[in-house]
Order: sequence, then C-alpha cells, then structure tokens
Amino acid sequence: MTRIKTRESAILKVKMSSNSKQTQFPIEVEKVDDAYLSALLLCFSRIFPAILNAAIDLNLFDIIAKLQNSSEHSSFSASEIASELPNQHPELAERLERMLTVLASYSLLTCSIRINEDGNKERVYALSSIGQYFALDKDGGSLRPLSALIHRGYHHVWYDVKDAIINPNNNDHFHKVHGSPAYKYLEKNQELNQIFNKAMAQSGPLEMKRILTLYKGFEEVSTLVDVGGGVGNALKQIISEYPSIKGINFDLPQVVQDAPTHPGIEHVEGNMFESVPGGDAILLKLVCHNWANEECVKFLRNCHKALPKHGKVIVLDYIIPEVPNPSKISKHACAIDNLMFLVHGGKERTENEFQNLCMSSGFSKFHIACSDTSAMSGVMEFYK
Repeated sequence: MTRIKTRESAILKVKMSSNSKQTQFPIEVEKVDDAYLSALLLCFSRIFPAILNAAIDLNLFDIIAKLQNSSEHSSFSASEIASELPNQHPELAERLERMLTVLASYSLLTCSIRINEDGNKERVYALSSIGQYFALDKDGGSLRPLSALIHRGYHHVWYDVKDAIINPNNNDHFHKVHGSPAYKYLEKNQELNQIFNKAMAQSGPLEMKRILTLYKGFEEVSTLVDVGGGVGNALKQIISEYPSIKGINFDLPQVVQDAPTHPGIEHVEGNMFESVPGGDAILLKLVCHNWANEECVKFLRNCHKALPKHGKVIVLDYIIPEVPNPSKISKHACAIDNLMFLVHGGKERTENEFQNLCMSSGFSKFHIACSDTSAMSGVMEFYK
C-alpha cells in the first residue's frame, strides 16, 4: 500500500460527532497527518526566512521593543505597529498583520486577543524571548545582521548545492558561484562586507555572555592572544570580566587597521599561517570551522610554538554529535557544517575529530571544558 493510500485510508477513519464543535481525530490520523504536515512545512521552508528578513529590514523588532518600553501596554495591534513604519497607506496594517502572524507562529512574537474601543476583537503582539534576540540589546548585540548575511549575502550559494556534492572538481563552491573565494569576494563587495562585519560584531557579544557565565578557564590567564579576533570585541568582553588580563588582538592587517583602541588590548597584525604572538593562552573563537584539517594543523602548530610549557589554546566552536538528532543544537551544528563547506570549504567537527586535530598539532592533552550550553556547543582546551 502506498503512502498516499495509507493516508487516505486513515482519513476515512475520522469519527465526527454532530454534537461536538470540534472534529475528533483518531490516533492513526494524528500520526499520519503530523508526518505529512512536517514534510509539507519543509516544502515551504523558504517562506519564513524571507518574512524574517523583511521584518528585519522594516526594523520591526526594535519598533515593538520601543513601543513596549515607552507605553503602559505590553502588546500592540498591527495598526499600532504599522503607525511606526514609513510609507503609510490604507492597506499597510492589514498587510503587516500577515507578516506578524508568521512571526508569532514561529514564536518570535507572542499573540493574544483583546477587545478594541469599537468592541471588536483584534490580535495584539509582543516580543517573545526568542524575538528579543533580533532587537538590539544594551550591549549592541543582535542576531539580525547574521540572518541578513545568510539570506542575502550567501543566497546564490544555495541554488546549486547538488553540484558541490557530486562534482569532484568543485572544491570551492563559493568560488565557483561568485568567481572568487569568499574572503576576496567580501573585500570587493562593500555592502556585503559591511553586513558581514555587523553580523560578527553584533552576534558575538550574545555568545560571549554565555561563555563567560559558564567557562571559568580565563581566571588564571595573564596574557590572552585572540587569533582571528577581528576588531577585538571578544577580548573587550573578556577583559571587562577579567581586568588583570593583558589582551592581544591578532588578525590580518586590513582587519586590525579598523580596530578601535581599548584599555588592556594591543592590536597586532599578521597571518596565523606564518606565526602567532606569544601568550600563556590563545583563543580561537569560530576559527577552526573555516578551514579544512590540513590548514587547521598549520595554524595550530604555530599556536603551539607561541605557548609556554603548560600553556593552552581555548577553542570555541561547534561540536557535531556522532549521531545527528532532532535537538536544536544538533540541527544548528549540522546546518553550519554545510554552510562552512559551501562558503569556505571548511567544516564542523565531532569531539573525536577535534581531539585528532589537537594531537596532530603537537599538543599533549585535549579537554572539553563545557559543551551543549547554547548555540555554540563547545569550549575546548588544547594543552601544550
């Protein structure tokens, strides 16, 4: 019997009661329909990212946050939210409501019903705990530029994933699609480069807050070198928590030249494939996943050389489970693994693969300090 026939036969078993306001579905139908709806949602999965990024472009999350902070009310109608938007027109609130219902169904907004002044029911919306991550927090952290980067900056990469899998000559999918490697492409595309820099600058603080709460391995560090540290945002957060640490922010010249000065941080330009500044600890935050194993071993060996005896490299990166599962962390790590493969030729790794990298680079001990804590699922230590 085919799946369709199975589904149809299950539907025929529906029992309806004329006295009941709701249709009662037997267990067989619920099971079939749940699987069917899950598959159907995947077919239409491209719709939600488009809605989310339109909401980001319209600044909806900040608008709702502003309304909540400046009003005695905590929830607002589509008309009230629409009044804060540009290009006012008679159909704006009705069109906006369609977007708001999608955001609410994905738990980015909460939705409830209230009676308005005319005595009619209307939906009202507020930021949920998830939606708050798309509004700017007091430290300037937000996930919205990261969403814009994935949706806009890399969207052409998603069109021909099949070729990246089956074509043995396609070793750099981004290069094949855009005509240059990702980092070179960013240098040439000013708009995308700004989105990328914003994504790194605004998403980073959110993650470091969690890391600093859970990981206590910075307590004994005197000099910390952040390899690939960008403009020094991670070091700034770490030093604010541990003011005795001397920070060295190490990155490429074109990155470091835009880094703002900050007490306790020295900006050093260079190339990690050539050498790394010395310190008793080295931080690699989302660096390894950009590179294949061979490249990782090269810069990890340079880190090993730069460390004193018993020094350590602190690796913050995703850890893929040996067996993928439906958890949010597993889904996220496996999705990022494909992103890194298609954009940078890099990869996410299992615990065992990280341990192999550690030992192949000359380190004597591998230790997972904490894992499965948040979206970034691993803080590891490689000891010299």
